[in-house]
Amino acid sequence: MSEQESNQSFELPIYKSQDCEAEAPAPQVTLDMFNELQLEVMQLRAEFAKLRTQLEQSAESAD
Repeated sequence: MSEQESNQSFELPIYKSQDCEAEAPAPQVTLDMFNELQLEVMQLRAEFAKLRTQLEQSAESAD
């Protein structure tokens, strides 16, 4: 196990190039990429929460 793998609290499948039919190596997700995606997801959830609140308020005012 490499040092980078031991620092990760999650496991991602690691594909060796000989396991793939294509000659190009399989795309690998780095910890930085994963953290960036986690941040994106949190920002999108916050946006949806704001939109949901606005929608509920406009629905109440329409009643």
